[in-house]
Amino acid sequence: MILKIINDFNMILNENDYQAFVASIDLLSLHCPVCGVVGLFILYGHYKRFVIIDDISSGDCKIEIPVQRIQCAQCKSTHALLPTNFVPYTQFTYLFIYYIVTLDENDDLITSFEVALQTIRKVKARVIEFWDSLFPDWRNFRQNDLKIESLKCHKILFGSTHGYRSLGILPTEL
Repeated sequence: MILKIINDFNMILNENDYQAFVASIDLLSLHCPVCGVVGLFILYGHYKRFVIIDDISSGDCKIEIPVQRIQCAQCKSTHALLPTNFVPYTQFTYLFIYYIVTLDENDDLITSFEVALQTIRKVKARVIEFWDSLFPDWRNFRQNDLKIESLKCHKILFGSTHGYRSLGILPTEL
């Protein structure tokens, strides 16, 4: 998995936005997170992923994105290209998780996403426990600061149960 740190929490609102994101990545400058070689990536298909986005006005809060995969020509490892507003291994974006944690579970914004209340509570508890352990004063952070500190401090984000064995983070645009 290769993440590109972005400052726009709502960058990806549709498939075209994601394709523009992928086109902006210079494959020749990427380091393989597994073997470390630079610039030996080839496009290697894609997989479909549903993502919950913050675009209530369109009436469609869940979109399907074909996530681009790339393969290292040297070690043959494959990696997904994701912006950091997509939280790996979930349907949620960073902003949606921020809403879950900071808003009441019955807030209209959260209920409009049509995510099960049990899921909301589980995610909220896990993320709060994770952020409390990392940054006891996280409640005083701005969204950008919390996101940046989460990325800097650990190879897991937001209390995910998955370790990022092959996490590459591209230079920031902040």
